[in-house]
Amino acid sequence: MPNGSRPAAGPAALLLDLVATAVGLAVAAAVVAGFALGGPPADRCAAVLGAAVLLVAVHAAGGALVRRLPAGRSCASCLGALLLVPMLLAAEPAALWLAVRLADGIGLPAGLTGPGGTLVAAVVVMLVGVTVRHLWSVLADRDGDGAALRGVARHLLAVVGLGLVVAALDGAALANGPGWRQLLTLVALGALLGPKFSRLSLPGRGVRLRSAAGLTVATAGNLLKLWLVTWLSTWMQLPLSIAGFGAFAVAALIVAVVMLPTSVAGRRAADPGGPSLAGAVAELYGRLPPGC
Repeated sequence: MPNGSRPAAGPAALLLDLVATAVGLAVAAAVVAGFALGGPPADRCAAVLGAAVLLVAVHAAGGALVRRLPAGRSCASCLGALLLVPMLLAAEPAALWLAVRLADGIGLPAGLTGPGGTLVAAVVVMLVGVTVRHLWSVLADRDGDGAALRGVARHLLAVVGLGLVVAALDGAALANGPGWRQLLTLVALGALLGPKFSRLSLPGRGVRLRSAAGLTVATAGNLLKLWLVTWLSTWMQLPLSIAGFGAFAVAALIVAVVMLPTSVAGRRAADPGGPSLAGAVAELYGRLPPGC
């Protein structure tokens, strides 16, 4: 299954979406501060499953809207996509908030506080779900072009890179907590890094710059992405902190080098692979008309 493509509609696709969303919910509930799906195991499973069912219903409704867009590059299709994309991006956190409120209303131990925590939790659910779908494609031998394998590999290498930063860099630290929660936090942060981290020689497709300028722009982009990840982690129970510009630069270089093999493979295949917000939207709702 290519990166950013939704599996064919049907019971199997809905079941895959349900499992991937449930895994994303479990990870988000374990790492995002103020997001709770706790209680006894039976209540926790019921809360996760109920929230996943509502989110899958939103995905199905959004996918139906995307499929109704006119095909091609017409003004109508582009205008429809322009109006629909913000709606799809807002649907996930809104549905997550509603699911938690409904679960809490029927007596399940569920809670979600603040717009920041809601947004971070929704993004973690989406991006971890992308990796779960890619892993299923690899295990089910449905990854014809290798995009799903690259996606899984990039996520794993991002986690390894962040782990090395925390272990080896004096200015970097992950807040103290149980080992399993620290690991899940790195998994969530690895998903947030996105697929284009470590493109050290080329800042973007179709842009021709001298290697030194390209390296400067790409490194600055990596620093910005890493800073954004640490900022988003402030909404997590165990935030990641990196002190000082020098520590940020070294940390970005470590993660970039660790992720470089799959970055090179992605450029050769003209597909970066790995979780991204745009890729997650395409995974959940289907591709928008090309050129819009």
